Amino acid sequence: KQWYQRRVAITAGMEGKVCGLGRLGCQDTKYNDEALWAGNFSTWPNCPISKDYQSSIPNTNGENDNLKCEVSARPCCVGLQGECIIVSQEECEFKQGFFHENNTLCSQVSCITDICGLSGFLLHDIPDQFYRAILPTFMHAGIIHLLITLVFQFYVLHDIEKITGWWRIAIVYLSSGIGGTMLSAILIPYQPEIGASGALYGILAALVVEVIVNWQLYRSPILELVKLLIPITIFFLFGLMPWIDNFAHIGGFVFGFLTSFVVLPHITFSEEDRIAKLVVKIVAGVMAIVLFVLLFIIFYLAQDATCEGCKYLNCIPFTESFCQDASQELRPRVGA
Repeated sequence: KQWYQRRVAITAGMEGKVCGLGRLGCQDTKYNDEALWAGNFSTWPNCPISKDYQSSIPNTNGENDNLKCEVSARPCCVGLQGECIIVSQEECEFKQGFFHENNTLCSQVSCITDICGLSGFLLHDIPDQFYRAILPTFMHAGIIHLLITLVFQFYVLHDIEKITGWWRIAIVYLSSGIGGTMLSAILIPYQPEIGASGALYGILAALVVEVIVNWQLYRSPILELVKLLIPITIFFLFGLMPWIDNFAHIGGFVFGFLTSFVVLPHITFSEEDRIAKLVVKIVAGVMAIVLFVLLFIIFYLAQDATCEGCKYLNCIPFTESFCQDASQELRPRVGA
């Protein structure tokens, strides 16, 4: 809705003549109604004039000159924001954009559909590809990126999966990946998101929860907790560098922490301990659901949401251009 409203606001009051487009030049009889060509030209039908018909158009004191001109530039969709510009095909290819050779105006194309690709949208120009919240967890930027994930899964995920069971750890892994992706997409919407870092942080959170709920089983639980928190802190500090998504790490850790309390098995040492852990499990489950619903609402309904100062959790700008090249700047999402 907001994407559509902004497009209407941008194109409001755009009236005049368009090269190669007009009622007299349209040979499709279903567009003969003069009312279709009145007012704002962003609402005109997509019916460009053919070159064979150009020469037969009458010219009355230059009134129809716009129908006789040659169209050399057409809509081109470029950039992650789906920006539409009117350029030649050569320039569009240079910008690695999507050229629309059969259209004349930007209002006639859907740049968001071009940029996003895959299955398109159920509603025109409304970003509703819900499965994208899951896809980044299973996508990687190359062999090295994939190997890092596999090594982590082999040495860390493998052991905790044997202890807790595959379905429990699958819930923690997927919820952490989705939660991290949602938080990242809200705060840095124009940065491509791939990788399982949010899900991996959720597994680290599960290890922390494992120590907490089984505190009495460890000879030195504080030492075990510190041994986990030190690498987690180091990884978080690495996330302050460009091209590393700390928001996905934070979101994944939070969701992994909450869901681990709910699904991981634990030992009770007394009736009071059992009741206390049951209360914690219920509270953690409610918090996880509320947090997910809140992120979902912000992402799909409050598209202009942003967070002042949050960028320093993701990338510290030691120089003016240190974080800019990685598209780390935070700004509200807007329509094309």
